[in-house]
Amino acid sequence: MLELIFQYVLPGTIVSLLGGCFLLAGKRRDRVAAEAASEPARHEKQFPGWQEVVDENRDLRDEMKSVRDEVLGLRAELGEVRRADTRKLQAVARILRALFDQWPGNDTPNLDPADIAEIEDAIPPAWVRRRAV
Repeated sequence: MLELIFQYVLPGTIVSLLGGCFLLAGKRRDRVAAEAASEPARHEKQFPGWQEVVDENRDLRDEMKSVRDEVLGLRAELGEVRRADTRKLQAVARILRALFDQWPGNDTPNLDPADIAEIEDAIPPAWVRRRAV
């Protein structure tokens, strides 16, 4: 008798229990999906204008990200401009120092071509130091 129970009844019971579990899991999944779908409508009833606020918040967040990226790009460009400006100011300082060091001696000052290249072509070519050949 015990053999018959294990042979016929137990497999049917196991299959029935598994089927019931799958059926309950499917119903729970459908219920959770229905609750998630009805949540915006429930919030709209409780808080009129809620969905517009959420949409505006999303739009503002996207706009804030784009503005942040733009600010970071401008910050990088400003850093490059500052470095170039610093190089030019240092070149002008070295040129002025060379002018003051050499002024009482020769007719024309002897200046470094690298410093002259940093600034515009405002210095006469005769003032630029010639490279030794």
